[in-house]
Amino acid sequence: MTAPPLPPGRPDARLAWRPLQRSTRVAIIAALAATVFYQLFLLNPAYRGPGWLWIAMLAAEGLTALHLVGTWWTILAHDDRPEPVDATVWRNRLRAGGDVPSIDVFITAYGEDPALVRTTLLAARDMDLPHDTFLLDDGDSDELRRLAEEAGIGYLRRPGGAHAKAGNVNAGLARTDGEFVVIFDADHVPEPNFLLSILPHFQDPDVAFVQSPQSYTNNVNLVATGSGEAQRIFYELVCPGKNHFNAAFCVGTNVMFRRTALDSIGGIWTGSNSEDIWTSIELHKRGWKSIYVPQVLARGLAPEDVPSYLKQQLRWAGGGFEVLLRGRLFRRGSGLTIDQRLQYLFCGTHYLLSLAMLTFMLFPALYLLFALSPIRADGFAWATHYLPFQAAVLLVTWLQSGGFKLSAIVASIGAVPVHLRALGGVLIGRPSVWKATNAGGSGARSLWAVMPLVALLLLNATAIAVGILVMADPAPTWLSVGWASMIVLILGRMILESVTGGRIRQRPAAPITRAVTPRPAASRELPAAPAGSEPQPVPAGA
Repeated sequence: MTAPPLPPGRPDARLAWRPLQRSTRVAIIAALAATVFYQLFLLNPAYRGPGWLWIAMLAAEGLTALHLVGTWWTILAHDDRPEPVDATVWRNRLRAGGDVPSIDVFITAYGEDPALVRTTLLAARDMDLPHDTFLLDDGDSDELRRLAEEAGIGYLRRPGGAHAKAGNVNAGLARTDGEFVVIFDADHVPEPNFLLSILPHFQDPDVAFVQSPQSYTNNVNLVATGSGEAQRIFYELVCPGKNHFNAAFCVGTNVMFRRTALDSIGGIWTGSNSEDIWTSIELHKRGWKSIYVPQVLARGLAPEDVPSYLKQQLRWAGGGFEVLLRGRLFRRGSGLTIDQRLQYLFCGTHYLLSLAMLTFMLFPALYLLFALSPIRADGFAWATHYLPFQAAVLLVTWLQSGGFKLSAIVASIGAVPVHLRALGGVLIGRPSVWKATNAGGSGARSLWAVMPLVALLLLNATAIAVGILVMADPAPTWLSVGWASMIVLILGRMILESVTGGRIRQRPAAPITRAVTPRPAASRELPAAPAGSEPQPVPAGA
């Protein structure tokens, strides 16, 4: 897999931080009304089917409505305030050669392609403003050591590999002393103006970290495009709203921290596979501020095969469920504002939507095979309540995001089983083992990875055949057949992507080539830390 290039001639490339247009606000208000209209229909006892099935539908639809309302509320808080004057003044002073605080830049690596890591190293080294760059290698790669030495970049290796990426960063913190710390994953190539764009936001001494978006360059197949589209919508629509509530959270890369803020909580959180969001929570609990900057300042690689994508989703979902179930978000005296608690809550309900999706995928088969329906209503009554709700949801997303791709829907539904697996792991206290996502993927082919999807596809395909053969009531039967057929098509597309290894539609652009300027080697190995010297996690809810 080639490393992503730095797009030439785009030093100020930005996400479209769209002002929330009046039409979008009106659409959201209409969507809220449609949601209430539909929920009242579901709650009407006159339309109730079998009790257990009706309750299942209420739970699924209620969860969906809760998350949608939370998302719309966040979007309505769209933060389009201008940059603080103090930040602009500081940036101009830096451009003019003013004093620059000490900055350490960390690139975390664990078995990635050396060519990919090299591109990131050179781009990080050559960013504007004076700084020190370090490669934190948890993969003990002598080739990466050589690359770092050739580029004049600090090389830090630690023994043991405890606490995965969080432990790697904490070990780097223990061996450096910069006032500010930047973290990049090995596949995220920064723009030259990253530091100049981010640093001035620390003019406020209460700002703990500044987060910029993730942006993917390799839209080469369904998985990569779907994953990238979902991230685009999150960073364009949701993050500006979270920023308004001082609830923007770290996503693990493309982020700058104030070292004193990290020191105040004992370093990066090590008690979870999702160290980024837990670190954010602990900082917010202690009154620190966060800032989200909607400027694309680094570009990375999305997974390109289904196994890599599902591995990523398993880890992310596990972190979301840990926050939801163990974060003690609503405990008195936690230090979080009500707005922050709700915003962190929505991180967990996002992945909990997979439980609702699974429920919806079972309903057509239950009717076609067993004539069971949660709602007893004619097609017209159901359509007049459901269709306005669904249309309003799609309209809101379309207006603000400038459209969306079907690949994002396919990838989202394809991840349902691993999200539920992550939920089960958190419930029984056995979260998944941390594994680095194979950035860009390796073209892995796997039927086993999508066996739950195969089972759902066969169930719905069988239900379609049975429903047509024994059709008793044409209207609801054909409605269920249409619903089940859509499910079969979506699941089939994801299964095909997995067994073919994610066929590449187009090759990514060639990686950038820069001459490596020899510099004095700064390679260092971390000695074994004395007992008790490694930064320890602060207990949740402390």
